[in-house]
Amino acid sequence: MEDSKPTIPFATMRPHHALCALFFEGKGYSQVFVDNMTAFMADPSQMLQITTGCDALCQACPNNVNGQCKDEAKVSLFDQRTLKLTGTLLQADQPIPLYALCQGVFDAILQQGLLAEVCGKCEWAPLCQGKWQQGDFNPQLLQSDPTGD
Repeated sequence: MEDSKPTIPFATMRPHHALCALFFEGKGYSQVFVDNMTAFMADPSQMLQITTGCDALCQACPNNVNGQCKDEAKVSLFDQRTLKLTGTLLQADQPIPLYALCQGVFDAILQQGLLAEVCGKCEWAPLCQGKWQQGDFNPQLLQSDPTGD
């Protein structure tokens, strides 16, 4: 008889959504979307499963049509760029805490000046890029607070 481990269901997250989380400021497509995003970010230690399809944040997004993003080609490119730049950090079969995912994109993308390279054609890119230039992001989502607060 095979001894099988029960699978623990984890919330799912697209790789590029770690960048979105770092710059989220309570704005979004709708109040339902904002509430979902706020609740999701409330626990930086929650374990996540990386996905390249609709994730826990997409559940309240108006672009999610029957589990498929209507902008899938565009957001898939954001995911591919994020995966490429973070190297082996993000593996679909390896659960990762939200804070570690955000720290990984912070180190590999933001600290390297590559935000525009990942998110160039995103409608939210000007907001995020402006916030990054001002040092305005959500440090509670990182393993350690880089601001020293």
